[in-house]
Amino acid sequence: MSNYNSLTFIKRIVRSLLKDRLQTDGRMSYNYQGINIFTLPDDYPSSSTITVYRNGLILTSGWTYNSSNNTVTITSPLTTNDIILITYHYYDKFSDNEIVDYIEASLSLFATYNYSKLFTLNTNRDAIVTLNDTNPNLKECYQICVITAINIDPNNIDIKTKEFSITATENKSKSDLLAETFQKFTGSFLGEFEWSEILEEDK
Repeated sequence: MSNYNSLTFIKRIVRSLLKDRLQTDGRMSYNYQGINIFTLPDDYPSSSTITVYRNGLILTSGWTYNSSNNTVTITSPLTTNDIILITYHYYDKFSDNEIVDYIEASLSLFATYNYSKLFTLNTNRDAIVTLNDTNPNLKECYQICVITAINIDPNNIDIKTKEFSITATENKSKSDLLAETFQKFTGSFLGEFEWSEILEEDK
């Protein structure tokens, strides 16, 4: 794994910190009665995992997914009482677009806390780079993940490894947790940082 600055990697670690892992049991069947638009019951499906069946046969084309209203529209010809089965994977808490928006917003905090580098999303919005187009290192990518997770849900953060720990408690505000995290990454925290625990949990 070398593209640590890719949004695919960053989103995966952020979701792991938030305990918002991909669920694989999304499944809904419909009896076609003249309406070719089918609403999925789970709010945050992974669009790349959606599979549509008509009477037990996969439709490899002739359908589209609309993330704005969470519906699958079948444009292939259908007959009354056709059985439509849609399977998919999904997230419980956040959509991919929400996670990306939170990541982008969290990058501005590095300037607020006077970090030595400024990060931004690249033109394609699929990776994080510095303003001079160099990639952040692995430690910085993990720092971005932690800052984003705190920014999203500061009351449910509990990160403990051999070298690093951040735990949300009732007497700490979001700003307190952010300040503590930046201090641990840039101040007292030195040397190599082992994240194997989080990576193992996320497999």
